[in-house]
Amino acid sequence: IASDYLYGRDSYNGLSQKYNIAASIIRTWVKAAELNGLESLKVKRTKREYSVDFKLDVVSYYLKSDVGRNLVAAKFNISPSQVYSWTKKFQRGGPDALLPVKKGRPAKMPKKTEKAERNKQIGTLTDKQKYEAKILEKDARIKELELELIIAKKVAARYPRYPIDKRHR
Repeated sequence: IASDYLYGRDSYNGLSQKYNIAASIIRTWVKAAELNGLESLKVKRTKREYSVDFKLDVVSYYLKSDVGRNLVAAKFNISPSQVYSWTKKFQRGGPDALLPVKKGRPAKMPKKTEKAERNKQIGTLTDKQKYEAKILEKDARIKELELELIIAKKVAARYPRYPIDKRHR
């Protein structure tokens, strides 16, 4: 369709009616073909990953220039929706938002290497660290017992016939 227009075989409106496609889409295709050649219109079957510098170039060009997303996309040979997405990410989170994000569901179990490293760290605690860990555990147990005592006193005050030392079964 773009080659028909570029070679002067038909107009935007004629091609729009002939192929039942919006004229604005045909204009976008023609502009992309003019800037990057007809090869740029072929469907890309491989997933392309873009560097952060490339994304920043696209976003800065779009924000600084007074042209639309379609022309920016045609200039950089990417999708207009990609320009929109990168621009929104940049406006919300700055340049850090354009960094690649690890995809997929996080692992439930750590990898064996991480587990082995953790076991090494636990095994290599110094005597001082072990002593401090014991103190923290004992402090936590003391707090727990104090809380139980406070609750038992409150129950005894509220229900005088209920014995404190016998548990309700």
